[in-house]
Amino acid sequence: MNKSTSAASIRPLPLSGIALGLAYAAGMLGFGMLGWTLFAAGALMWMMADGRTVVGLLTRRAEHHTQRMITYSTPPAIALLAYLTLAGGDADPVVGGALALHALLVWAVLMAAAYAVSQQSPVSHRI
Repeated sequence: MNKSTSAASIRPLPLSGIALGLAYAAGMLGFGMLGWTLFAAGALMWMMADGRTVVGLLTRRAEHHTQRMITYSTPPAIALLAYLTLAGGDADPVVGGALALHALLVWAVLMAAAYAVSQQSPVSHRI
């Protein structure tokens, strides 16, 4: 079986970002049930891949490619926006705070990875 056509080649983080973005859009357009359904699907895909990604980044098994880090940092921020939009005035502050904290932690991991990469490459002082 060709790897490019197998189901294992589908990456859950970009798909979860898309599902959470669609949930945010559905919430903004007033389609609450559709939005919550997309939010649940995106959150499940995100949770499946998030643990593996965090462990790989913290143990330095995963390489810190810029595209991978951007893909990893997108779902937490979109999940926070989608949750606050869909819940409206009934948003639970604990859930919103947990999503915001996770988004900030992902941002910190992204900045630490960028700093580590910048320290490894030599800087030319010539113009």
